[in-house]
Amino acid sequence: MSDYIPRPLAASLLRARRRTVILEGARAVGKTMMARRQLVPAGFSYETLADANTYGLARADLRGWLEGLRLPVIIDEAQRIGDLPLEVKEIADSLTADGTQFLLTGSAIINRGGLDGQDPLARRVQRFSMSPLTQREMHGVGESLVDDLWEAEPNTGFDVPISRADLYGLMAAGGFPEYSAEYERYEEWERERLVEDDIRTVLGDTILPDEKLDVVIAQSILDRLLCMPGGIMNASALGDLLALDRRTVERYVGIFMRRFLVHALPNIRTAPNRQTFTRAKIHPVDTSLSVQTMISKGRDPLASPVDYGNLLESFVVNQIVPAVQWSRTHPDCFYWREPGSHPKEVDLVMSRRGRLVGVEVKSSSRVAREDFRGLAELAEDPRFHRGYLVYTGSRVMKWPNGLWALPVTALWEPEAFHAAT
Repeated sequence: MSDYIPRPLAASLLRARRRTVILEGARAVGKTMMARRQLVPAGFSYETLADANTYGLARADLRGWLEGLRLPVIIDEAQRIGDLPLEVKEIADSLTADGTQFLLTGSAIINRGGLDGQDPLARRVQRFSMSPLTQREMHGVGESLVDDLWEAEPNTGFDVPISRADLYGLMAAGGFPEYSAEYERYEEWERERLVEDDIRTVLGDTILPDEKLDVVIAQSILDRLLCMPGGIMNASALGDLLALDRRTVERYVGIFMRRFLVHALPNIRTAPNRQTFTRAKIHPVDTSLSVQTMISKGRDPLASPVDYGNLLESFVVNQIVPAVQWSRTHPDCFYWREPGSHPKEVDLVMSRRGRLVGVEVKSSSRVAREDFRGLAELAEDPRFHRGYLVYTGSRVMKWPNGLWALPVTALWEPEAFHAAT
């Protein structure tokens, strides 16, 4: 990518207070570029375990290698050495210097063998996740969308349309820096092959020490998940379709999450400490992965209202959830669904200090009262603060009881919101 896009996450990393900070995220998402362009100039030295010589030195004498580094230091691809976090902990605990001294980055979750894995840096580390570029980042808008949704006043004079085809183009290009920047230059077959090769590389690489998987099984499960973006996880049903047992499916979904191919939104109705990703909504880390996987299976997402709507939900979620990390608000993110023959549901619910903000996504360019049904049900919760219906029309519209209709373009156009007072 010729023109670097500054990442607002860098400012959050530089403000971190802990001596050890971990930055995780998918491969080719821009971690290394951000480290070199925004963190090294702020005073960090840089080492990468992707370099064979550096890796060999670190493996031969990890403690000695760490003690010889100039602090503060970024250690890239830190997940390659399983003992590294424990050694970093021992050194960091002995330091008297304030502020971040070790910034570990990884293309997979560092030193957490599972969702309930032991973490030697527990209570000593601040963790961040880097996602593909959001549309706000691409448009050079540094302010967090989360803060605007939480506190700013939507601008009812805003009127910016986008065609169905153009919106599909944004979802297909996604946010991986190199892929999205070159999307228009690729032929259709090249786009499909690029994403296919990237996924195969991630599944085939030994990203985490001692993690084993069967690439054929992994690909079959991942294809199903990517072809139903925003689907509610049902490991038993998915296992039945693929002739696999539930535990195998759950193990592989955990691997996909650790390798940042998908992410999960838990149901706010279920106590977060009681569920992992069971009955969570599974979203692709980037809609480009889903689009090209659907196409490879002979499906046309632009022609299918269901596929298009599911992609749009994941696209909207992927504009909002990453922006939590550079927001002032820092809410937790969920979806909401109540059981029943006519379930109550909201696609995304942000929760913070006894307040809830709901976001429902519709692929229609028109808004009707019944489109707000889920948000209206959520509004009965005394914690309810605001609710947004994101749709594909052009105008911001205010509805009663703290509800708004918000065009999808408002998620990245700065004039869509008046600054909070």
